Amino acid sequence: MARMRAGLTGACLVVALLGAGCSSGGGTAASSPSPSPSAAICSDVNAVRHSISQLGHLSFSSNALAKLKTDAANVKTNLDKLRTAAGTEWKTQINDLDAALSKLGKTLSSLSSQPSATAAAAAVSTDLAGVTSSASDLLRAASTRCPAASASPSA
Repeated sequence: MARMRAGLTGACLVVALLGAGCSSGGGTAASSPSPSPSAAICSDVNAVRHSISQLGHLSFSSNALAKLKTDAANVKTNLDKLRTAAGTEWKTQINDLDAALSKLGKTLSSLSSQPSATAAAAAVSTDLAGVTSSASDLLRAASTRCPAASASPSA
């Protein structure tokens, strides 16, 4: 009986992820189900995914630094929401991305101390690569539970 209930719960979870309602009592579908914990986590994963893609859209302009700082802060905000929703799931990957974002933030705050514009650009580039790598690790781990809408993100 417990195995059957676990199977039914698993089936309900899959159905809930597909947007349908499910009940273990009689099998009726709800017309507008409330978000499941997985749906909430996947929403947070998608927010991180989107904010990371925005972080990668850099352009040479007078407000590029401000945009980069804002985009990095958005990733951090979305990552903090995911950390809360996910609990211990993907903890290592979330911590790694958080550390990479902190390093990028420190670099962005200390750009004036760089010996040249070239050195500043190299430091930012290195830190962005670290953020991208850590984000890829997190999103790869999360993709089994929360697949991306498309197979390849647009650049």
